[in-house]
Amino acid sequence: MTTEQIERGARARTRQAVLDAAASVWAHDFSASLSTIAERAEVSRSTLHRYFTDRQALVDALLLDSLARLEALDDGTGAPGSAKAMDTLEQYLRAGVAMGDRVIFLFSDPNRFDGNPHWAADEGDDEMRALMDSARTEGSIAPGIPTSWAVSLYYAVLYTAAEVSNQDLPRHVAADLAVQSFRRSVAP
Repeated sequence: MTTEQIERGARARTRQAVLDAAASVWAHDFSASLSTIAERAEVSRSTLHRYFTDRQALVDALLLDSLARLEALDDGTGAPGSAKAMDTLEQYLRAGVAMGDRVIFLFSDPNRFDGNPHWAADEGDDEMRALMDSARTEGSIAPGIPTSWAVSLYYAVLYTAAEVSNQDLPRHVAADLAVQSFRRSVAP
């Protein structure tokens, strides 16, 4: 491994440490300072500023990184039609709970990203609605439950599980409860 490859690897790890620290801190207090984030990431403030010139640059980077992680949730779940839609929804729910801080960062304040060109909150709604409709067709969602209700319920359960797992419940337990809650709420 060359010195350049080692440096790129170290730089990537440092950048990721800062993003992870920002997600953890801002999930609980969006007014927290960059100094607090640097301390959590175990880097100096000047190191943080080498990666992110100002607060908005870090907000934008965390927004993009978090959205990319959410979009990647379906990686590894198989091709469409290879699994039941409800099983896919369960996999997404479990993966989303595992990303708890990022879910809370993205969705705790509905106005946080107003005007941010990187934010399109309802971009994935068409895919989610289609997945809910597939689950209904398979018989996993009661016919009388509107798709919009099922989608909103799903996101509410995800957010609640992410929030509770940050307080006093292990993530795997929160994920199990989220899956149970969603399945029972929409079951025929």
